[in-house]
Amino acid sequence: MPTGFVANAVSAAEDDDGLLIVTFGAPSIEDEDFYLMLQHLDEYDEQDIALGMDQPYIEYCGQGWSWYGHIVSFTLYRDRVDVQMDAHAAQEMDNDGRIEVRFDLAGPQFQALRTALQRTFAGRAYFHDGA
Repeated sequence: MPTGFVANAVSAAEDDDGLLIVTFGAPSIEDEDFYLMLQHLDEYDEQDIALGMDQPYIEYCGQGWSWYGHIVSFTLYRDRVDVQMDAHAAQEMDNDGRIEVRFDLAGPQFQALRTALQRTFAGRAYFHDGA
């Protein structure tokens, strides 16, 4: 059974250093934050590669559940994203490693999200556009 939430905010932005950040967010409650964030650079340096940081970075609801890579599949649908993390991440999450984030976006917002995710996962066979 997936862990997840309904996002009321979705954004994709590039910072001055060329870091593309895609964020799905929902209102926080008490001590819990609800978000899924992805980060991607178009070019990685030798140190990034040596440290295994040349994979998309994924963070779910805090840095306690964050990894470079460890994604088995990432599927974009018109109303949600489904993510399956590998066994290592699933063990850290203490579940099956599946994340589902639902959203309701207007056409132009969805297209911006699609473009950002296609860029984030360019060349990665585990990305599927099911929309």
